[in-house]
Amino acid sequence: MSALEYALAAAPPPYDTREYDDLFRISSEDATWMAVSLITNAEREGDGAKRLWSLAACSRHDTEQHLLKTHAVDESRHALYYLRLLDIAFPGITDPAFRVKLQALSPRFGMEQDLFPVEGSPYAKVPTIDDFIQMNIAEIRTTIHHLMQRKALRKHCDDVAFGRIEPLLDALLRDELRHVGYTADLIENFARQMVTGELQKLMTRRISDFNQITHDELGNAVFDCHVECCAKRPWCRQKAQPVLPVSRDVR
Repeated sequence: MSALEYALAAAPPPYDTREYDDLFRISSEDATWMAVSLITNAEREGDGAKRLWSLAACSRHDTEQHLLKTHAVDESRHALYYLRLLDIAFPGITDPAFRVKLQALSPRFGMEQDLFPVEGSPYAKVPTIDDFIQMNIAEIRTTIHHLMQRKALRKHCDDVAFGRIEPLLDALLRDELRHVGYTADLIENFARQMVTGELQKLMTRRISDFNQITHDELGNAVFDCHVECCAKRPWCRQKAQPVLPVSRDVR
């Protein structure tokens, strides 16, 4: 916690500002933008699941491996949750054929499956404290985005639809906070073996990295959609053409 507080003071995150919240709120008033945000969240969760699965497969510690595997299964499920949110909040916004393809964003991992390194993954390696720091920061940022997203979705739904959405949002929030907690515990264990000040420097560098990612996203008017993860996708906001096939107007 001391290292995190030091890093936040040295490199204050933009996503913890009123200006960022205002920009998200204004952008999310557009139904298509909000739908794109849900799809890109689904993609990031699916990609994250594969990275975590590979890290878990290479972990040398049983407890650590179990935690990473559970996280991978959670994110695999979250990809489908975001698509479910899309269906409830914006029914019919995508062409049916395109919507079917979106199901492939989730690798559908389960706890009953045997672990294996995903072919070609750069995350097929022994996990380090740097990996857990990046995961921890990412989960904190995702939690903040989730809270903004929850408010935005409420504006797009009537009471009946939001009643169906709220349990999914609650489950997502519980999982995100649990991920923040377990990665913090793992960081704490690693930190005991580090030289004083080393953790502060590493944490500050990674907070700064995520700040830059966030600034880049703001510059491209996109949230939760990193260039490296979906720039080639048909729904990415960084493309000049329409961001996703729309089958009807959504008011």
